[in-house]
Amino acid sequence: MRILFVEDNETFVSQIAPFLRNIGGIDDVKHVRSRDAAIAAIEDASYDLVILDLTIPAVDDSLDIAADHGQTVFHEIRLRAPGTPTFILTGSEPDEFSRRLARFGENLDLWGTGSQTNTVDYFLKEEVDKLLERVSQIADVVAGTDSITIDSRGRDVGLSEVQRRIVKVFGRKAGGVSCEVKSLGGGLSDAKVVQAIAKDDQGRVMANCAAKLGTKEEIETEITAYEQHVKRLGVGCYPPAFCTINKGVGGGAGQFYTLADEHTETFFKVSHDDAAEAAGVLAQVKEKLTLWTGARAVSETTVGDIRRRCVSDQSLASILRGTDLPFIGKIEEGRLRAAQSCVHGDLHGGNILVDRGRRPILIDFGDVGPGYTALDPVTLELSLLFHPEGVRLGLSDSLAPIIASWPDVDRYIAGHALAPLLRACRDWAHDVAGGDLDVLANGYGFALRQLKYETVPKEVTLRLLESISDKIAAG
Repeated sequence: MRILFVEDNETFVSQIAPFLRNIGGIDDVKHVRSRDAAIAAIEDASYDLVILDLTIPAVDDSLDIAADHGQTVFHEIRLRAPGTPTFILTGSEPDEFSRRLARFGENLDLWGTGSQTNTVDYFLKEEVDKLLERVSQIADVVAGTDSITIDSRGRDVGLSEVQRRIVKVFGRKAGGVSCEVKSLGGGLSDAKVVQAIAKDDQGRVMANCAAKLGTKEEIETEITAYEQHVKRLGVGCYPPAFCTINKGVGGGAGQFYTLADEHTETFFKVSHDDAAEAAGVLAQVKEKLTLWTGARAVSETTVGDIRRRCVSDQSLASILRGTDLPFIGKIEEGRLRAAQSCVHGDLHGGNILVDRGRRPILIDFGDVGPGYTALDPVTLELSLLFHPEGVRLGLSDSLAPIIASWPDVDRYIAGHALAPLLRACRDWAHDVAGGDLDVLANGYGFALRQLKYETVPKEVTLRLLESISDKIAAG
């Protein structure tokens, strides 16, 4: 357990800090003396508890001491680390100014125990024993959550310290003592999509979930998309929500969805094992998304507008600083008719899970929303080449040498082992697009985004971009 201790009275700190550090389960007590130092500490690390004296200076050694500075720290904690318990120290009974902060307190199950903790409390400085007793109680609870073991089966799943805590809270919430974690597709962003399986002390599965782990903003976006768009698709298209963990875990958060035990493979794995079978799975995905694609509307737009759904203007400027793409300006101005609807927005093969009966469900909804309808099938097809899982399974190696022929689908798939799947992806794209240029423009936007990553050699991506641009220019 980590504590941030915000107090400018060095004598008081010297008296209480040793007692805090001697409490079982306390790993670190970081002491800061001012508003700015406290805010810097909150930005730099995650804490399980903040002990805050409101009357502090703005900066270290300043004579500008005021309760306003402590209140600023209080609100920064709420903004950057929502749900973090905050114990406010007072030299006397809290005045009206201090008591107003109590309305921001919440009763939350922060550590998965089923019991709630009040996130704002007050302690008189002369009653240190009560403060230490309360800290000791919290330390015991946090230690119980930290005792949940994470089993990655020897693989590096790349979880941050905050993400590990989120998984442990889930494990305890589900009644487990351990949690098996494996990556679902190995995404390219800081947010992680993993399978988390909570198990009891007998090894029995208590909960099997797909989890999106990211910042609180990313998870809020995920939840909003799930509620507004995904749930409209109907039962069987997506997994039901199990829980949200977004308080008391620093600036992180996690959204957990219940999986059936049979959902054990990604679409990438099915594609690697049997392309024809993967094409059958794709047909089901296409059918599941009919509610979205069936509501599409076709209108005139530009290649540049389609690209922006994949790569913002700011990101494009960053890409162009290190890459010579002379055709960009002319291509982006090209006008075309394109279909728009709700889209998944990141429909790579790791975001489709398949059960033993070859029935798919979709996960990871952070990019769901209005977009160009052909993007989903184009993303799914090109993810076989560009996604880390496609690289790991060897799918990328078979596609990279022929990628320059991608705009000519017959030439691209001729004699290829993945031909049934590639054909199914491309047919789906044309079925829902506004025309050939619509499909090409979505491929162009997706390919540009890949220049931000290094999963395949840059020259492979450039060959694809040049071939698409030539085809668009030819009309």
